[in-house]
This record gives sequence, C-alpha cells and structure tokens, in this order.
Amino acid sequence: MLLAIDTSGTTSVAVVRDDGEVLVSLLDEDPRAHAEHIGPLLEAALRQAGDPVIDAVAYGVGPGPFTGLRVGMAAARTAALVYAAVELPVLSHDAVALEAVRRGLALPFVVVADAKRRERFATAYRGLDAAGLPARDGEPLVGPEDAVPSLPRVVGAVDAGLLGAVAALRRRAGLAPEPPEARYLRSPDVTMATTRKSVLG
Repeated sequence: MLLAIDTSGTTSVAVVRDDGEVLVSLLDEDPRAHAEHIGPLLEAALRQAGDPVIDAVAYGVGPGPFTGLRVGMAAARTAALVYAAVELPVLSHDAVALEAVRRGLALPFVVVADAKRRERFATAYRGLDAAGLPARDGEPLVGPEDAVPSLPRVVGAVDAGLLGAVAALRRRAGLAPEPPEARYLRSPDVTMATTRKSVLG
C-alpha cells in the first residue's frame, strides 16, 4: 500500500493500492497553511483507509513554491522512516497530466500552474511512457505567460491519489522514480544573509 503526499499548491494526501487504485484521497485547498493541515489530513486518510500497512511513500517534488514543497517532502520522508517504507518521488504535474488523459484529453498538452510574480510553471507532455502514463517533453519550466508552450492547457490542483497512482504504476512497470530533488525552479523569496556587517561604536 502507498501513502501519497503533495503540497506543491494545495495540500493533498491519499492512500493508494499497489495496482494504482485510490482508496482515500483528501484535499485542503488553502495554499498557505500546508504545515497546519498536513498532519490532520494524514491522520484522517490513514484512518479512513483502515490503518493499512504502508510499504511506500510517494510525494510530489513540484514544481512549486519553496515553503510548500518543503512541508510535504519533509512529512513524506518522516512517514517513510516511521513505516520503513521506500520513497517514490513524483513530479507533481504528472498527476495533473494523468487526470487529463483519464478525462479523455488528447496529447500533446501542457500542464500550467500559477508561479506568482506574473509567471507560470509549465510542463509539456507529448506521449506515453512504458507504464502507459503521460510522458514529459523535457523538464518543467518557469517564466512569463508568453514562454508557455503553444499547446492545449491543463490547469488543476494536484490530487495525491493520482500522484500515488503514477508512483504505483511506474513501480509495477519497473520504471525508476523521479529524482528526489525539489523543483523550486527559482530561489526562495527570502534568503539568509551570508555575511554580517560590523557596527562601529
């Protein structure tokens, strides 16, 4: 059984079977309170799924904002330690792409999300991989509106259930998980000073 977590935008938690069937999927739409909501959502999802034995933890690596991604990835890695489970990182946009394909949208298309600063996160998909899932055409990008590829657009919140399904189906097909590095795509808005100015009295 897989536990799936994503905080690239909203906060979403799910429990997914090894065959990709979603048992429980919960979503909190507040994009600014990941730390407050992740714990209660995890408890509720596991309880509703009957407190299953978890052997893998899938988590979204973005693209997304610095703080939000850190909350979800930290929660997922902690859960993996608690359950002695394997970690299965997934690009968050892959879950949105899977939902679009299941709705019947034809490839190619581009998944787009608000990146603030009048910019967009964008990931293009043009085919299917060995697991029959949408395959990316390169890495996700961040930039102004006119930098988004000229393809049909898909916009939507990341569903951790679909993110877990991506992880489960790729694992069954023998495909390697996504690299575990977060896709912030740009520096955080707040950084720590690297030098300290002296004050002369």
